[in-house]
Amino acid sequence: MKRILRALFERIARGQDTILRAVFADASTWQSRPGTPALTIVFRTARAERNTVLLGYVGFFEAWFDAEIDLVGERPAGLLMRLAYGSAYRYGANPLLTLMRRRLEARDDNRDRARAQANARHHYGMPHAFFHLMLGEACLYAEGLWHDATTTLAEAQANRCEAICRKLRLAPGQRLVEVGSGWGEMALHAAEHHGVEVVNYGLVPEQNRVMAERIAARGLTGRVTIVEKDHRDLAAEPGAYDRYLSVGVYEHAGHTCQKTWIEGIATALKPGGIGLISTTSYMAQFPTEYLTIKYIFPGGAVPSLPRALDLLDDAGLHVVRLEELGWHYQRTAEAWLANVEASWDAIVAIDPVRFTERFRRIWTYYLEGVIEGFRAGGSGLDLHHITFTKGRVPYPLEPIPPAG
Repeated sequence: MKRILRALFERIARGQDTILRAVFADASTWQSRPGTPALTIVFRTARAERNTVLLGYVGFFEAWFDAEIDLVGERPAGLLMRLAYGSAYRYGANPLLTLMRRRLEARDDNRDRARAQANARHHYGMPHAFFHLMLGEACLYAEGLWHDATTTLAEAQANRCEAICRKLRLAPGQRLVEVGSGWGEMALHAAEHHGVEVVNYGLVPEQNRVMAERIAARGLTGRVTIVEKDHRDLAAEPGAYDRYLSVGVYEHAGHTCQKTWIEGIATALKPGGIGLISTTSYMAQFPTEYLTIKYIFPGGAVPSLPRALDLLDDAGLHVVRLEELGWHYQRTAEAWLANVEASWDAIVAIDPVRFTERFRRIWTYYLEGVIEGFRAGGSGLDLHHITFTKGRVPYPLEPIPPAG
């Protein structure tokens, strides 16, 4: 086992400036070269070594979640990911992991509506206090837009809300449907600043309760409405909306429901209506990272951008604007991770049974994975704003001035 692990670490460290050290379960050590290591991997058990050999990074990080491995260094999980992306190490297909993935995807498939809601609640149904500490006062859970003068997460998120409203060409009297509304700030912004009527499709009762309180507190009752519906219910509202929006939730459709998601938009939009999907994406279609769909977003799948564009075209939705904003998401996720680290004691106090050291490690892995995935030389993860019209109709070409 140690010979295989040493060979693995040598491939990761080869040609890189970072000094890597490993301490094995029998107390023997390996180091990439003399000097002070920036990252030390400590195997606490022989099982952790075996699982790393058997399942690669999946076995390794699950052992870290379970405290059978320790990582020592400054932001060590992210540093290890960055080293792996920049190295000769390439993770190949693993038949056992492929089987595990297929079983997981079959179990969590969103074709079943009850399962889709359970998948959403697994993540978004956690205490609002946790998300408030991680995301900030507005509790916006997607990319901020970091203009040159932007210095805070709150400013970046306000920039994003306003930019989306401008891309949608919102005007008083229009009806906007937002699918997956989170805790409501995007809808509240659209109603307050652009005079539209907003209907929010929200599957998570815990989020809907918070959103309802915020609607009432800001005097928007009757202008922003929450309905506990699935994206498929749009098919029952033909031509009901002037505008459509989803931010960071198309990923939750899963592979099997992406077509239905797009078809629902096409049905619900009026002819000439405008829609926007903000989604993480890859250029190719390949499986979403295993640990993410196991622990963070069950039933989810990062979509392929070409496939999404094909589905939009097939449904009569004409793409008029396409922007890649991955750097903005990377910086936003860095702010979220910093908030979690700075607020960890307060997070534990919310619910010590839920917010354990294991939870901290899983969410650190998730957030570091987002950051490193978007980084140049990372996994090739992108963030796209896809703006489209129902049918080929005029869409203003003048530049949209930055908000803020």
